Amino acid sequence: MVRSVAATADEHARRLPGDALIADAAGQLTHAVTIQRPRRAVWPWLVQMGAGSRAGWYSYDRLDNGNKPSARRIIPSLQHIAVGTLFPALPGRADGFTVLHIEDDAHLVLGWLAGDGTPITTWAFVLEDAGPSTTRLIVRSRASGKYPFFGLPKFLGMPLARAVHFVMQRRQLLGIAERVEHLDELLNQFVPAYDVIERHSIRVSATPAAAFDAALRVDMHESPLIRAIIRLRAMAMGDSQDDAARPRGLLAETTSMGWRVLAEIPGQEVVVGAAARPWLQNVTFRPIEPAQFAAFNEPGYVKIAWTLRVDSVWPDATVLSTETRAVATDEHARAKFGHYWRRVMPGVVAIRWILLRRVKRDAEAIRLESLSHGRSH
Repeated sequence: MVRSVAATADEHARRLPGDALIADAAGQLTHAVTIQRPRRAVWPWLVQMGAGSRAGWYSYDRLDNGNKPSARRIIPSLQHIAVGTLFPALPGRADGFTVLHIEDDAHLVLGWLAGDGTPITTWAFVLEDAGPSTTRLIVRSRASGKYPFFGLPKFLGMPLARAVHFVMQRRQLLGIAERVEHLDELLNQFVPAYDVIERHSIRVSATPAAAFDAALRVDMHESPLIRAIIRLRAMAMGDSQDDAARPRGLLAETTSMGWRVLAEIPGQEVVVGAAARPWLQNVTFRPIEPAQFAAFNEPGYVKIAWTLRVDSVWPDATVLSTETRAVATDEHARAKFGHYWRRVMPGVVAIRWILLRRVKRDAEAIRLESLSHGRSH
């Protein structure tokens, strides 16, 4: 599904923070996006914007950030701003957008100032609740009569400015939404930097609690295709280990193999990790204590951590996500793991795809059974 950045009729019409700074605007543009995270999770990405030494604009980096990729993490040193803070428009420039008004977790108003200190343009980023753990990010740009419109007459410059602004603004809003929704703060505590990352998600018509419970209990061995993929991997690696009897259920089985639960938010997320040398025959998973996981650097290993996470999608659905990160402890292990990963990645992706759809099936079946039981009474 393509995510929309179209503002509603009400969002176009009503006054927003910053409007009063340019009372008689020559032009106004409003766009918006819905983000499946609370306002407090969106806010840090806004306050660190800016080119050069800041986090970037999350738009077309080749055009507005000197081809330096915009940040994909929250940068603590950029989280403290005040009225008067400058967000450079381009790398190496001393001009840009100045913070004109700020209210934490609510709105950030930027402006491009004329020589007399009055704003030529304002750029307001407004955060509003759109449901439980859901935010509506509304962005409005207003231009005064001093706006140059690329040096063209207004009747030519206005359409061009609208077109350019839409292209850049759309990319920025989608970039912010993608970063906010994909950032996993719990996982970041253990693997903040990585050599490999895999993310997958699926929408489930069930409560977060039901989806999470189904994810923990899903049985990989119920799928003939997953069993075949696991056997093919074992044959390719010359794995001679016996298929030991293990408890059923994804979390129970993996922890019985040596994986360790590193952190969890009951009913919402669990992070599991281990160190391993997966390129060897008869791979074993070495459990690492949570407090030592991030700093573990014994040569010859790759640290792997993965998550199961549910997020409510207002009003009546859930997004179930899984993310896997791996980082090697030295260059030799990195080369070994890179070769191994290229061989097994298609099978890993297939297993994730199958498991998510089995969880969706199980969670929605329980919901339907519950609804049917309720109607029968």
